Amino acid sequence: MAANWWLALIIMVVLNGIVVWNFIVGQERVSRRAKKWFFIVANVIGLCLAVSQFFWMDF
Repeated sequence: MAANWWLALIIMVVLNGIVVWNFIVGQERVSRRAKKWFFIVANVIGLCLAVSQFFWMDF
């Protein structure tokens, strides 16, 4: 069960890391409102993936 929690944490960290990396490396300016929505969408996707792995992966 602990492996499920670690995998859920890794999923969230990786998705947030991808979003942050794109903002740091990206050349175009992004508004504060767009950044907020990128983080919201990334976290909703990450939350769905993290919760779904609890149902489909038995360790």
